[in-house]
Amino acid sequence: MDSVRNFRPLGGQTTVDGRRVRTGLVYRSAHLAEASDADLDRLVELGIRTVFDFRNQGDLAVEGPNRLPDGVEQISLPMVDPANQSGLRTDYSKLSAEELEERFGNGKAFQWMKEASGRSVSDPVRTGQFGRFVQGLLMPGAVPVLFNCSAGKDRTGWAASILLLAVGVPEQQVVDHYLETNQHVVPGRYGDLMMPLMSVHEDYFAEQMRVLADTWGTFDQYWTDGLGLDGKHRQALRELLLD
Repeated sequence: MDSVRNFRPLGGQTTVDGRRVRTGLVYRSAHLAEASDADLDRLVELGIRTVFDFRNQGDLAVEGPNRLPDGVEQISLPMVDPANQSGLRTDYSKLSAEELEERFGNGKAFQWMKEASGRSVSDPVRTGQFGRFVQGLLMPGAVPVLFNCSAGKDRTGWAASILLLAVGVPEQQVVDHYLETNQHVVPGRYGDLMMPLMSVHEDYFAEQMRVLADTWGTFDQYWTDGLGLDGKHRQALRELLLD
């Protein structure tokens, strides 16, 4: 992609029962507000039919709406961190370098991201939205699917993890896919200070799994009690995504 960051597919992972996740059905990325004409042509080549946008109104106000080929259905599932309703981007725009150092220096940025990662699993509003994402992906004719947020790493990262865990991909392979985001990170204005906010870390995923266990018990319970899905949804997902 010319102007869409962190664009990549799910696929190639192996499950605990020896099956393989298909490629060419599910893609993930950062926002597509600046997608070039060549990027749109690429989406057409890939056959993308449905795009799920996890960005909220604050994100859209700064970045703008996704730019998509004609005929692609877009489904908005605007996700907001319950502990930071205004969004982290407000801190970038309003705080000086010294204020950012005070707020995010000395490991505070890392801790903030770790806690925010956990909230993405425990927040009941967020879990309901992730459940609707899975249901939408399973609708007839939905795939190939692309899902995105702003940077394609946190909300998008957990959505990808849900899909992989649900079909039986071992946690280490899920982590490996999650960490691929770091190959697409472009250092920002404040360098190392803000890098924990711009990248992903295995501890963020570990915190998500810890909170999942504390809040829901098991992934199976998270699937039913959190996401509002059942065994039929899970079997349908396996039939869709696995060779």
